[in-house]
Amino acid sequence: MTGGETPGLVGARALCFPSRMQWFAACLGLVAASALGQVPAAELEQVWLDPAGRGSLWVGNGQALRAGQFRAGAAVGFSSGAMRSTNATSLSPLVADRFGLQVVGALGVFDWLEVSTVVPAVFAQRGSDAVPVAPAGLGTPWLHVRVPLWTDPDRPLLLSAGLGVGVPVGTGAALGNGGLSFLPRLTAGHVFRSVQFGVELSGVLRPTVDFSGLTGERLDVIGPQVALAGMVASVASSGPRGEASVRVFVPLSGGRPGVESLFGVRWPVGGVELFGAAGPALFGEPSTPQLRVMLGVALANVPLTRPTCVEGLPYELADCPDLDRDGDGISNAADAAPLEAEDDDGYQDGDGRPDADNDGDEVPDASDRCANERGPAQNGGCPDADEDDDGLVDRLDRCPGQRGPRESDGCPDGDADGDGVIDRLDGCPATAGAPEHRGCPWPDADGDGVADREDTCPGASGPRPNAGCPAAQRPLAVLTRERVVLRERLSFVRGGAALERRSNAGLDALAEVLRSHPDLRVRIEAHTDAAGRPEANLALSQARADAVRAALVERGVAPAQLLAQGFGGERPEDTSGTHAARERNQRIEVVLVPAMAP
Repeated sequence: MTGGETPGLVGARALCFPSRMQWFAACLGLVAASALGQVPAAELEQVWLDPAGRGSLWVGNGQALRAGQFRAGAAVGFSSGAMRSTNATSLSPLVADRFGLQVVGALGVFDWLEVSTVVPAVFAQRGSDAVPVAPAGLGTPWLHVRVPLWTDPDRPLLLSAGLGVGVPVGTGAALGNGGLSFLPRLTAGHVFRSVQFGVELSGVLRPTVDFSGLTGERLDVIGPQVALAGMVASVASSGPRGEASVRVFVPLSGGRPGVESLFGVRWPVGGVELFGAAGPALFGEPSTPQLRVMLGVALANVPLTRPTCVEGLPYELADCPDLDRDGDGISNAADAAPLEAEDDDGYQDGDGRPDADNDGDEVPDASDRCANERGPAQNGGCPDADEDDDGLVDRLDRCPGQRGPRESDGCPDGDADGDGVIDRLDGCPATAGAPEHRGCPWPDADGDGVADREDTCPGASGPRPNAGCPAAQRPLAVLTRERVVLRERLSFVRGGAALERRSNAGLDALAEVLRSHPDLRVRIEAHTDAAGRPEANLALSQARADAVRAALVERGVAPAQLLAQGFGGERPEDTSGTHAARERNQRIEVVLVPAMAP
């Protein structure tokens, strides 16, 4: 037992490390409990597989999975000198050999959105006296989203942006939990016929963890960093594919900048992809291993990347715009039907589409009497004629030589009774009538020559000058085409909305007119003079209009016939400002609602 170790930790090591590859399940609880109080919780791993694998295993090429595409895989890895002190004279690593696992999965949810995850784990590692870590545990799981920004393979660059979130559920004592972390990244690249390139700018935003209290070196810190990575990989439709990736990173709090490389091979075999990679690192202490090796397998429903554009090999049309899949001499990009050869019939032969129906009238050219002119099948594919140019083709026009509306089957509209209402809209086409009454005459129940619609007394004969009422009768309310005229003013108590008794005669007359014309709808408009506050005048006028309406309803008028609105002093009848003018301005008017006016 060294000076920095507890008896419990020594016992745990004796139990767990007769072999470095012993499974962590039997040891995790014992060692973590011994070391938890001595080792700060941190995430040692800083290199994760790219779940989509569109570029190299490590760095993307700017592409993202399309909707419905997926990739899932797992890789075991070995790191030698996984954690080293920034003290250049220190020969012993703080964490020596480390064996781990990364499980990855990616899915194209939409053509514009890819989601993925990386779940790392440590199943064996060997610490030191300075950093007595737990031998195994869960790493920080990552959840990623990626959005393609430029996807056209003919652009100079493919471009995508992504954001990862590290969930702090890993085992801190095994250096697998660095707290809530974020990984923004911007990836660009290009795919050529036989090789592809990619570059990625990223940053790891996570809490800073200081190990200097254990090692005595002030720069032994693991925290946020920025990185620039690049990759080059071969492109092949089958067989193995080589790749190389390099990552340069700069810590933002402690630690040393470093460079890590990874050289790998990927090989599709029997529906799955086998891969392996290894590479050294320079500097980057304390969180960069001296050597990294990994082996893995993946399953995907999308090829590693765009296959080589060679006619005769399988490829996606969008990936190889310059080829000619149907062999008609027109490139895929310019071919409107890249899977069907042009028919070269002298009609639009440059678009690459075979023209079984040249004029697009759904009549096949073989049976179309006018193959280059659109027309209905009823005309043998020839266009319809319209002799009278009324918009209705002759075969549907009852009067092909006379212009007429479609509603009359192409025949001109007539007006037999000459009342200005065409026959097809005239309710009484043989009798002249009012346009507002659908061409029918207004009824005149009492036969006095005054239509009921304008007759103040529709049940009693009377001359028009007396509004249709008997000559001996002087009606107090007279129906006109626009309003009901009150020959006696309706009076209210001064400054109030209560109707005075002397208004009863006028109200009775008004109610009689409205009851005898149940189809009329009127608006009772109340007005005041301009004296006083406008708000008070408006409220008073509305109250008076409501009072008149209520009085009419009490006299048997249907409520649905009546609207009530106060206008205050907004609409004066006399603007001279005299006392008499103010009296005239305080008035009640009964106006026919326009839609119902005769």
